[in-house]
Amino acid sequence: MTRPDGPIVVGVSPNTGSPTALRWAAEEASLRSTKVRAVLAWRPLRAPAAPAGRPPATVVSVASTDYAAEAQETLRGFVAKALGSDEAVECLAVRGNAVSALLSAAHGAQLIVVGEPRAGRVAAVRASLVAPLLLAQAECPVVVMPGAFFGSS
Repeated sequence: MTRPDGPIVVGVSPNTGSPTALRWAAEEASLRSTKVRAVLAWRPLRAPAAPAGRPPATVVSVASTDYAAEAQETLRGFVAKALGSDEAVECLAVRGNAVSALLSAAHGAQLIVVGEPRAGRVAAVRASLVAPLLLAQAECPVVVMPGAFFGSS
């Protein structure tokens, strides 16, 4: 359910950093006297699969990395680069896919803002699926920045 004092949630692409969406969300939040909640969805890397589905001859372990901390640091970097600082923005790195992460972070939000994937065809196609799913499932309005569909300008 939307709250009049809820934040503006902005999806941040791990590929582009979504600077246009972040700037637009920050300006809109200022007009509405509310805060911005930037959300970056992340997933841990998987060990490579063996050819033809056979078990690998040796066990390959993925280095024990704190993916959550790395995602949080990446998100703060994107926000600071787009807005000059990350101090006034609530940054949430959420494990999972983009749609689930944004929907859970948008509980009580005024808006969800999604931005412009421009880092290759695969990223553009994946991101082009995010906006329609959000439009169908979100409990608040969804703003889709120009270029969010198929990476067009």
